[in-house]
Amino acid sequence: MNNIEKIKKKKCMSYEDIAKETNVTAQYIFLLAKGQRKNPSLEVMKSIAHALDEKVEKVFQIN
Repeated sequence: MNNIEKIKKKKCMSYEDIAKETNVTAQYIFLLAKGQRKNPSLEVMKSIAHALDEKVEKVFQIN
């Protein structure tokens, strides 16, 4: 599970906005957000979290 969609909406961002700040495609971010892709690399998680200005643990629900 992840909170990409929830945080993205809260910050009025699009998948394209996140992709521009990462080295990850908007399509891949969309698939992660919808749970259709699992187990992203730590580097991808860090990059997305940074683009969302959140901690990795909050975005990807890591305990």
